[in-house]
Amino acid sequence: MSTSSPVPPAEGRTAPWWRRWADTPGTAVAVLTAGFLGLTEVAFSVPSGPDLSVGYAFLGLLLMLVALAAAAALVRRRRYPVAVCLGTAVAGALMPVGALAALIALPWVLATATRRIAAWCTAAVGAAVAASLVRDWRREGDAVMWATTDAATGERMYLTGGGYVAMGAAVLAVAVVVGLVRRFGDAARTARRAAAESEQQAATLRTQAAQLRTELTRQEERELIAREMHDTVAHHLSLVSLHAAALEVTADDPGTDVTGSARSMRSSAHRALEEMRVLIASLRTAGDDSADRYAGPAPRLVDLVALIDEARSAGADIGATVFVDGGDDAPPALTRAVYRVVQESLTNAVKHAPGTRVEVDLRARPGDGVDVTVANGLVNDVPDGPGGAGLIGMRERAVALGGRFEAGPRDGRFVVRVHLPWPAATHP
Repeated sequence: MSTSSPVPPAEGRTAPWWRRWADTPGTAVAVLTAGFLGLTEVAFSVPSGPDLSVGYAFLGLLLMLVALAAAAALVRRRRYPVAVCLGTAVAGALMPVGALAALIALPWVLATATRRIAAWCTAAVGAAVAASLVRDWRREGDAVMWATTDAATGERMYLTGGGYVAMGAAVLAVAVVVGLVRRFGDAARTARRAAAESEQQAATLRTQAAQLRTELTRQEERELIAREMHDTVAHHLSLVSLHAAALEVTADDPGTDVTGSARSMRSSAHRALEEMRVLIASLRTAGDDSADRYAGPAPRLVDLVALIDEARSAGADIGATVFVDGGDDAPPALTRAVYRVVQESLTNAVKHAPGTRVEVDLRARPGDGVDVTVANGLVNDVPDGPGGAGLIGMRERAVALGGRFEAGPRDGRFVVRVHLPWPAATHP
C-alpha cells in the first residue's frame, strides 16, 4: 500500500490538469523527454518504408500511442506514483516503448512508498530497462538505437553486452539515488516540522506552567491574607465583645467602672481598625517576602506577655506559664506563627467558652523547638470535624513550618497543642 502524499483536494478541484502540468517545468521536461525517447524506440523497432504492410503501420501507430500515453502518465506521478511507475514499467517491459517514463516515476515511489512496495517497483523498473536494452542488443544494422557511426570511415560502432549492462545499471542506480535523496530529504523536513511543533507545544506548556505557578502564588497569597485578617481582627473584636458582655452584666452595679470599660472597648476596636489599615496598606506594596508584605513586621515572643495581659484586662481568666530561651534570636516566621497560635486560641476560648479559665503553657528553646498548649473548659459539646477557620489557620501555620498540630476535647477541656521546630543556632 502506497504511503504517498496526495495533492490537496482543494487544489485538485480548483486547478485543471493542464494548468498544473503547464505550471511545472519539470513535469513538462519529463513528459517531452520520455515521449521523445519512447517514439524513438518505436521508430527503431517497427520496420519502415514504402512497402510497409498495413499490419506494421497499425502496430507502429499503436506503439506510438502507448509511448505517448506512458509519457503523459508522468503528469500524475506525484499523486499516483506507484500506479504510474508500475504501469509504465509493464508497458516498457512488454512493448518497445522505452523505459524512461518508469525511471522518472521510480524516485517518487522511493520517496513516498513503503520499503516493500519500493522494492517491487524497483524490480519492475529494472525489468523494463533490461527488456528495452535486450531488444536493442538483439537488433542488427541500422535498427540498433544505441550505436554510433564513425564520421571518417562510415563504420557503425555498437555497444557490447557489458556496455548494455553497465548502461542499464547506471540509469537504474541514478533513479534509485534520486529517490532515496528525495525520501531522506522529506524525512528531514518532516523531522524539522515535528521538532518545530514539539518546540511550540513545549513553549505552550511552559506558558501554561508559568500561568499555573502564578495562580498558585496568588492562591497562597489569598490564603495568607485570609489568615492574617482572621487572626488579627477577630481577636480584637472578640475582646470588644467580651468587654460589652461584662458591661451589660455589671452596668447597674454602682461600683462598675463604665468609663474604663468603654475605654477598653474603644482601645480594642481602635487596634483592630489600625491592624486592618496596616494589612490593607501592605497589599499595595511590593516585596519579596509575602509574609512581610501582607502581615507587617513579625511580632516577637516577648509580645505574648502584652497579648495575654490584654485578654486579662478584657475580663478573661487566664493562667499563663511561659519559658523562653533566646527569644530575641527566634526566626520571624516562627515568632509570627507562635503569636498567632496563642492569639487565635485565646480568641476561640473567649468566644466559645466565656467565663471559663484558660491555661496557656509555652516553652521555647533553640534545638528543642516551641511547644504551645492552650486549654479551656468546655461549655457546649464540640462538633466533630476539622474545625473553623481559626483551627484550620493554626494547622496550616504549623504544617508550613514542619510542625505538628492537635486540637480537640480531652478530659472535659478543649486542648490545643502545637509543636514547632526551632533549630539550634550554628556557630562557625
